[in-house]
Amino acid sequence: MADVKEKNQYFWYLAWALIIVGALFAGMEASKDKGPQLSWRRVAMDGHRIGAKSVTLENVNTALGVFDSLGYVAPSGARYDIDSPVANIASMLMEAQPRMASLKTVVGHSDGMYMNLRTQPDLPLGNLFADALKDAGSAYFGVPMDFALTNFGGIRCPLPLGAVTLEDVSSMFPFKNYMCYARMKGSSLTALLEQLAGTKAFQAVSGCRVVCKGGKLVSAEVGGKPIDPDRIYNVTTVDFLLDGGDKINIGALSEKVTLSHVLLKDVMLNYVKSMEAAGKVLHAASDGRVVMED
Repeated sequence: MADVKEKNQYFWYLAWALIIVGALFAGMEASKDKGPQLSWRRVAMDGHRIGAKSVTLENVNTALGVFDSLGYVAPSGARYDIDSPVANIASMLMEAQPRMASLKTVVGHSDGMYMNLRTQPDLPLGNLFADALKDAGSAYFGVPMDFALTNFGGIRCPLPLGAVTLEDVSSMFPFKNYMCYARMKGSSLTALLEQLAGTKAFQAVSGCRVVCKGGKLVSAEVGGKPIDPDRIYNVTTVDFLLDGGDKINIGALSEKVTLSHVLLKDVMLNYVKSMEAAGKVLHAASDGRVVMED
């Protein structure tokens, strides 16, 4: 019994020794200099540090500051040595401006800034572009389009308020996605809409009105009429959505697909220019074409 008692005592001595050593080691680690502790926060890219502004046709000579014999003078009046990082970046931006001048050409005007909020199914900007895509498809392929579908993710930035430049349109559609034409049976079109009903964003559409509830398609009309499962519908869409883009496979649902060499950027650009030529300002709105209820 004495041997067992001594062993138990040794065990507890050892356990306490390990605890003490561990505490001392932890204290030593905590006391070490670990260098500067960093924290992060978001800062708007508004040029608040040196006063730089987004370059337009009107301010190209002043937006980024100037260089003189002593170095770089920022729009805020702050001066930087010629070899400083700020001066080097300013120099690169200034050298690029002549090559970017054509992108500053004003091609139209908008009555508001329209955002691309993917969680809003009846999105004004998506509606505007889907309508433009449907009209462009009818004109290009020579048949009246019944329906158009494009993806919100293909519209990468807002349509600005006021003057709309070529750069704005190019930035909205930076990808090489092309317009295409799909002939689709009504039953397949309904299957496509049922798939979209199960998503949060639905995607941007034209020529239809759909009502969804709880992720299910409740009703769908194309051209103001219920979808005929046996009728062939003319659909304008994007090649990105033909074979798995955003998990959509329009190609597999179609009787025939015809591709084009028309970029989505050019669809939007032609629409903006046509509105400007007609003396019209761009306007987008939600109109109830997609209703999604919980």
